[in-house]
Amino acid sequence: MNMRKLSMLVLCLCLFSSPLSAEDFLTVEKALELAYDNNPVLMASLSKEEQARQQIAQVRASRLPQLGVSLAGQFSKDATTYAVLGPTGVPTGNVAAAGWQNAFQAALSLNWLLYSSGTVPNAIKAKELALKGVQAQSVRTGQAVENGVRKAYYSLQRARAKLLVAQEALDLAKEHLSQVESFYRYGVVAKNQVLRVQVDVSDGKLNVIKAENAVEVGWSALERAVGTALKDRYTLPESETSVSDRTVPEDPLSAAMIYRPELVALEYSRQSALSMAKSAAGTRGPQIGLQGQLKEVDNSFFPSDNDDWTVSISATWTFFDGGESLAKEREAKAAAQELVHSIEDLKKQISMEISSGKLNLESALQRIEVARDQVASAEEDYRMALKRYTANVGTNIDVLDARVSLSNAKTQLVDAVYDTYTARSDLEYAVGSSGKFILKSDS
Repeated sequence: MNMRKLSMLVLCLCLFSSPLSAEDFLTVEKALELAYDNNPVLMASLSKEEQARQQIAQVRASRLPQLGVSLAGQFSKDATTYAVLGPTGVPTGNVAAAGWQNAFQAALSLNWLLYSSGTVPNAIKAKELALKGVQAQSVRTGQAVENGVRKAYYSLQRARAKLLVAQEALDLAKEHLSQVESFYRYGVVAKNQVLRVQVDVSDGKLNVIKAENAVEVGWSALERAVGTALKDRYTLPESETSVSDRTVPEDPLSAAMIYRPELVALEYSRQSALSMAKSAAGTRGPQIGLQGQLKEVDNSFFPSDNDDWTVSISATWTFFDGGESLAKEREAKAAAQELVHSIEDLKKQISMEISSGKLNLESALQRIEVARDQVASAEEDYRMALKRYTANVGTNIDVLDARVSLSNAKTQLVDAVYDTYTARSDLEYAVGSSGKFILKSDS
């Protein structure tokens, strides 16, 4: 019994003795679900949104009344006095206290900016627009995580498929070595043919080792993309040799111009910059504020007598601030104009990504059929080369070359299949398509 049949028997016994449930298999959909809960990049994007919300709260606080309390004490060497004058204005020699030697004051203060010439409202609007931009960018972050998980999953499955090809090639090489050694024992072939096949077996073992290492690297990459350990918890389904979905989007560019979150994020950033420009211009206008204070003063702690209150309304207007507000306004407008150019550049980049993604998908789909035909031809060529060699009408080199061609054909089929999956994922990412991370309408 050869190694391939033995490994298949062991696998069947393991499956029969300990059946796996559907939840034990790690599909690409399952990997995505795990990433939604464990990927740190997604968690970081949520924290970034919360930062933007708190920035809005900070700006809004400036238009609300500010309340505060204070407690103060004043200590003097002597109490302040003044001379007492008589009816004729002549000092009588007596003195009167003008205050206390020690004084304590407790006060409740109110400050309220009633009118800011648009400074505060425009600053609030700028922060609200900035939050929408951050949320749009979070959508794109989610789409990037999805694409990363899919590509890591397909890369792992590609590595597993190539490992299977390498193991099959090694099994064929060992079978052929057994045949050549038998021929050598009976004097049918020379020793050099045995040595050549032994070298081929060693080369097959090295290829298996490399393929096993690629599988381990693939597991590590997938675990990083998902954000949690996977290898010891899940079993992967068999690698695929065909693709069921062979459709290609007809007009992905138009969809990308609608669904790409970066375009929306940049537009929100541009509008935010314009609002900041208006806010900076508002600082040159009049500012009206309300101040109030309720206080109690006494010569003992805690003050409980001699209460007083004051209310005042003040208006200030800075006619000239050295050009600071004007510079801030111009800076914000320049930032908005920069974003206009960035949007145009992004549109060109999206067009290039869509074109490249669509071509890669079409090319990969076409390669699948060619690779399948190539595998069928290579299998028949190897079968015939082996029969000719067994009948002593073919050479050992023909068998070795045919086996190399068969391994290459199977490897190219694996690459074509998983290049298709990867290209489709890249194209969906370029379009901005996602079932979970989608832009929210303003309505």
